[in-house]
Amino acid sequence: MLYALIAGTLHHAVHLGDALALLSAVRWDEMDPLYRARTLLFGQVPEIDGLTQRLRRSGAFPRRATERALVAEVLRDWRPQLLILLSWEIELAADLRQWLAGPQGEKLRVLALGPEGDDQAMAALDAGVHAYLTYPLSETLLIAQASALLRGGQGWEGTAVELPGILRIDPMAHRIWVQEQELQLSRRIFRLFHYLALHPGQTFSAAEIAHHLSDGRKFVQENTIAAQIHRLRKVLEGAGADVWLETVHGFGYRLNIPAP
Repeated sequence: MLYALIAGTLHHAVHLGDALALLSAVRWDEMDPLYRARTLLFGQVPEIDGLTQRLRRSGAFPRRATERALVAEVLRDWRPQLLILLSWEIELAADLRQWLAGPQGEKLRVLALGPEGDDQAMAALDAGVHAYLTYPLSETLLIAQASALLRGGQGWEGTAVELPGILRIDPMAHRIWVQEQELQLSRRIFRLFHYLALHPGQTFSAAEIAHHLSDGRKFVQENTIAAQIHRLRKVLEGAGADVWLETVHGFGYRLNIPAP
């Protein structure tokens, strides 16, 4: 009787241990998006070995590519979820656009590391980079940003806008029409206009805009908002709608859309 009781207790303890281990694994998977994430690193950086080990400790599956042609091959055959550009330069913009084109780029998140300067950061974001970090930086910050990119976006990005004859935004096709005229916008300016159009008449500070546009996949710096607003206004001017975008001095910006 005693042996049976002990055996039963041990049996339940083993199953409890298995359950706790499984629960722990599930929680780890939910808590850290890097867990089991296929991660491709491209570029020549001396400290890459340490970063690779840090990614492995986070549960990721890192691979390295040192040639641009190899990046395209790995993206096609391995379909990584995260691409880390270890040394961003403007010359990579054309390659990145090609890498993001087609099925292999649909769910790919891109993190770029590069020098300081608005020109470099804005060129990277225009090319399709979702977050840009400047040197020097810690591995901890890099890992945190990589995890944030993999957590997914916000629901507003999939919301269409339909005001016949005035404004139409198709987020799935990445197309915008203002007064029946289609606008050609970069990814970054598209997201800015889309967000403002979903909140017509509402005033946002530069900090608020940067906060709302920075989600799990993209990071927007507050000091770039004024330049983005300027570019958007120039595009709207070509469609005769530059008066829609208003600068509220001392407060921020708002988009005033005419009533249908």
